[in-house]
Amino acid sequence: MSDCSLLYAQSTTALPDGLRGMVNGGIDVSRHLSEEKRTALMEAAIDLFSTQGFHATPTQQISKRAGVSAGTLFRYFSTKEELIDSLYTSVTAALTDAVNEAIRPEIPVEEQIKNVKREVLYWMFENPKKTLFFEQFSSSPSITKRAKGEGMLRISALDELYHKAVSCGLLAGINREVFLANFWYPNFMLIHLHAFGALQGSIEETTEQAVTSMWCGLAKNP
Repeated sequence: MSDCSLLYAQSTTALPDGLRGMVNGGIDVSRHLSEEKRTALMEAAIDLFSTQGFHATPTQQISKRAGVSAGTLFRYFSTKEELIDSLYTSVTAALTDAVNEAIRPEIPVEEQIKNVKREVLYWMFENPKKTLFFEQFSSSPSITKRAKGEGMLRISALDELYHKAVSCGLLAGINREVFLANFWYPNFMLIHLHAFGALQGSIEETTEQAVTSMWCGLAKNP
């Protein structure tokens, strides 16, 4: 190794991880690799938690499924509990984005609710594993109350639509819990059928039928 090469190697080794990753062409390679490992761990955890449960899934199995060394998981998540909270937070944030992007204040409340249902279902069909994880762990004691509370706050826009519909007389006599049950729970059944390859009709047809069924079951004058 030449003197110049030796000096370069020594200087880059002495840099902090973040800067060392940026030496080559200004690209933070180390950060990119770190994000890839974190994503791989979260995807592996969603698969395993959903099929085996939280307590029956050791962290070593998650690391093996993600293709990383056994101790790597704890560089990103201090405990398994922190990992599942992070998963729940990530999934509820994605669902929140689907809800918020579907809300269009310029159209009638009825159409806004239908549009939110439609876009949430499309997201669920595109992300069946995350959807079934959300279904399984939304009421699980494995998720901390803090994470659940923050998740529900994120989807508060759906509550606001419900209250607007009630004030307009569209959902007269329908309480919030019944509205939310009709909005969410049929979706999970459809995603299970889709995962088993037992869904009749296309995703588009199924989604429109689900939207119509929800509204006919709730509205005073569907």
